[in-house]
Amino acid sequence: MLIPSPIVNHSLKLIVMKVKSALTALSLATFGFLIVGSTGCKPNKGCTDPAAANYDADAEEDDGSCTSSADQAYADADGVLGGKLYSKFWASETGWTAPSGITATDISGYSNFYRCKQCHGWDLMGTEGAYIDRAPDAGRPSVGISLIEPILNDPKEELFEHVFEPDGRLVNTALTQDGTNGQGNEMPAYATILTEAQAWDIVKFLLEERLDVTQLYDLNTTGVYPNGTRTFTNIGKDGDVAAGNIFYSNNCASCHGADGKQIPIIHDGVVTSVGNAGREAPHELQHKVKFGSLGSSMTGVPDATETDVKNLFKALQDLSTYPD
Repeated sequence: MLIPSPIVNHSLKLIVMKVKSALTALSLATFGFLIVGSTGCKPNKGCTDPAAANYDADAEEDDGSCTSSADQAYADADGVLGGKLYSKFWASETGWTAPSGITATDISGYSNFYRCKQCHGWDLMGTEGAYIDRAPDAGRPSVGISLIEPILNDPKEELFEHVFEPDGRLVNTALTQDGTNGQGNEMPAYATILTEAQAWDIVKFLLEERLDVTQLYDLNTTGVYPNGTRTFTNIGKDGDVAAGNIFYSNNCASCHGADGKQIPIIHDGVVTSVGNAGREAPHELQHKVKFGSLGSSMTGVPDATETDVKNLFKALQDLSTYPD
């Protein structure tokens, strides 16, 4: 049996160590390549839907961030402006400009045939609300349907389609009386009058900024439109009188005076006070408190909440403080 010399053993050990070192280096290099390679091949994530508002043409993998054009339009909308548009869209406060072929006089001269509030009411309840007795005449069409059910049940995209109606009644300067031209009660073709952005403003008003009048007072009706009757009870409901007086002092007294009679309010052609309007026409006053009375110095309190208006209404029931 041959016994390797110490020199041979040492040489073998050096060879084995060199092989191991080479294999280790090769493994590390391969591992590094895999890391670098996998990092370099990581897909760019984003919205891959070409129909989405935030479509990313460079995205290779969808990350679930896609938003529809409707989502973006709604996010950009101004619900307070929508409340003003609902009331009187052609007023200077809304920024509306007449489209080609239409003048502001064409609209304002026959305003009740074009404003949303005329057909659906200040309370948005149409013939089921405070306008149950508002029959058509030479200056206005019949009152329309309540908007409450679609507001509560329809998606925003459908509400937009209802508002931005392209096939409704066109602006007609010969319009003088409901029914005389066969179109008096038809919804205006708002797609020819408003912009898409303005229509979205109205949708946002309906869904977010409107005040729920059922939280402000109880409406009692009898009969059917247009011969029904209405009464308001429990105005202000469980509101706080002291808080209502503070709200009035901070937001209303400088113009209307401490007793609400300094600047008369015109309601249905009758001159009245703030107190009387709060007792006799809360359906109208609630809207004007928040969105203003367009075309007048009453600018409204845009951030007014249902609680604020409820408190105000409760305070206005005091005849000694806010007389007729």
